This record gives sequence, C-alpha cells and structure tokens, in this order.
Amino acid sequence: MKRSLRESLSASSLINTYLKGLKVNKELLKEAEKEGSAREFFFKLVELLSGGKLTRREIKKIPYEEQERLIFELVRENSLEDFFSPKEAKNIYSALRKAFRKKERERIELEWEGKIANWRKEFETLIQRATTSYLVRVKNRKLLKELFHLDWLVPSDIIANFNKKPSEFTGWVLSLATYDFLEERAKRWLKLPPFKRREKIIKDTLKAYKLNCLELGIYALFSLTEGIVWDTFVRENTLEADIESLIRKRNRKFVTIQYAVKLILENIFGEGEIPKFLDWVRFVDYKEGELNRHAIQHGVAVEFGTKENYLRLFFFLDFLHEIVEEITLR
Repeated sequence: MKRSLRESLSASSLINTYLKGLKVNKELLKEAEKEGSAREFFFKLVELLSGGKLTRREIKKIPYEEQERLIFELVRENSLEDFFSPKEAKNIYSALRKAFRKKERERIELEWEGKIANWRKEFETLIQRATTSYLVRVKNRKLLKELFHLDWLVPSDIIANFNKKPSEFTGWVLSLATYDFLEERAKRWLKLPPFKRREKIIKDTLKAYKLNCLELGIYALFSLTEGIVWDTFVRENTLEADIESLIRKRNRKFVTIQYAVKLILENIFGEGEIPKFLDWVRFVDYKEGELNRHAIQHGVAVEFGTKENYLRLFFFLDFLHEIVEEITLR
C-alpha cells in the first residue's frame, strides 16, 4: 500500500512544511495555556502555529530530539532566552511554559510601573491640592497636631469651633454630637458622588447611632471610609480603567485606606503617620475597648461599641469628605 506524500515526510520536513513561523502572540498563548500539562501545552502551541495543519497525533510522533530543537527555536524566536532555564524545571516542556509565563509577568510588571507612575503623580497632585486648602482653613495647627495625637482627625470647622484644652476635646464632641447634629453634617456629604452612591448605608449608620447599636455603626463606618477612598482615587480617577485592569492582572490591590491616609497626612504634618484606629495590630496585642480596624473587621474585638469610638470614625469620615470635596468639586 502506497504511503501518502505527507506520511513519507520526515519530522524535520513536516515541521519545515507546515510551520511558517514561530512567533507566539497573546491569543495563541492564551489558547495553549488551557492545556493541563507542560507537554500538552507545547503540542497545542505547535498545532496552533501550524494553523491546524499539523495534528496533535503527528506532533506527538516527532522524535524527542526534533521536539527539543523546536523548543530551542521557539525560545529564540520569542526572545525567551532570559527566562528559559531547563535546569530549574522538571523537563524542557516545563521550562518552555515557565519561560512564556515569566516573560508575560515581566511585561505586565513594566506596564504596571509605567502606568502607576502616572497614576501616582496624579493621585499625589490631587491630595496636595486638597490638603493645602484644608490647612488654609485650619488656623490652629498646633491644636490640629495635638488632637491627632489623641487619635482625632476632624474637619477644619470643628477645630475652628473648639476653644478649650485638647484634653477636653472628647467630652466637648460627645456633648455636641446629637443625632440631629450628625444627620445635618451627613446630608452635606451626599452632594459628592462617592458618598451619594452609599446614601442608604450612611443613613443606616446614623440610625445605628440613634438606636445605640454602636457596634453595627462602627462596622459600617470602617467600610464607608475605604469605599470613599477607592471611589475617589481609583474609580473616578482618569487612569482608573488602566489601573483596575492591571490590578486584576497582578491579582492584587493597590489603593488601601492606610496608603491614602498616609499620603494625606504626609502633606498635612510632614510625616507619614496614620491614626491608631487604622493601624495594623497583632490580634494577641489587641486590647478590648480600643478602636482598631484590623481587630474589629476580623472579628477579634467585641467591646468597642462606645459613642467615643463611633464619633472618632464619623468625624474622620467627615474629614475625608472635606478632602474629597476639594478634589472632586474644585
């Protein structure tokens, strides 16, 4: 029985006949990555590069030496030399797959660094403008710093209306902060998109204060502060689409409440401190009754529901409103 011309071709001839190029684009790589093993990844890649003219069965019959040669050509054609290390992999197929992955990670990293530099510049410019306006309105800078050391970070008008000793601030705020007073302040927040989007949560948080369900209110306030920061500096940022896309690719998040507040306070105080209630604390070191985001949101803390703790967060959110207002409306 006569063999067909295709069947009579050697492995080298098959490869030379049906593989016109070895450049692997994103689409081919994505398709090949669906394969479970590194060996099958290689076979799929060759099949795709041949445009389907080489079958998986034919590729698998190619002698190992020819497959090895083809892998080295793939490495060269796709500039994988810096990423290809057979000695560090189980086999040459695994080394090839790892090389493609390493190169893609480096590409994403470089893309990230370039875009994040632009994003950070814009981010820091917005913060500098907002904090400068805040400082202009705060007449008593010494009081501002003293209150911060007592773990209070509040709007400029609250500072302007306080004329007692810093040690008396907590008592003064507690007497000032009736439900109606807080409700009126919160209504102003709703003019800004990041707050308006969370209107129901804000109102429910105030209800919790009114009903003395302070633990629930505090839980919500912590989440509100993070949401406001995310919306302002990522969701509404002009480079938001690029940043969010890269965050997903890198399987990480970049903007955190701690990071944003640290930059804000660097502009206000010249140092990167953050309030104690936002700082990280080891669970074993947490003391019941303290206000701490890490311990509370992870369910370690249970005795934190006081009006003082609620108001610390409420006025901190009020402070963020003043900063965000400068960024979004000016």
